[in-house]
Amino acid sequence: MRYLVFSGLGIGFLLMGAGLYALTLRKAKAPPALPTKAQLREQAALVEENKKMRLAAGVIGGLGALLVILAFL
Repeated sequence: MRYLVFSGLGIGFLLMGAGLYALTLRKAKAPPALPTKAQLREQAALVEENKKMRLAAGVIGGLGALLVILAFL
């Protein structure tokens, strides 16, 4: 029974990490020819947010993989 819990949690974390990564793949709108300062700040904030979300997706996916591996040891 213990192995079922670890593998279930691991698969859940793997799916959560994949979902977070999928959120970072959304298409950004094309900037206008002459973007304003506000539009440039918004684009920079989106890039920073995507970096953080990809890092979180990797950490959560790694935790899920670790739980699945522990379930089969």
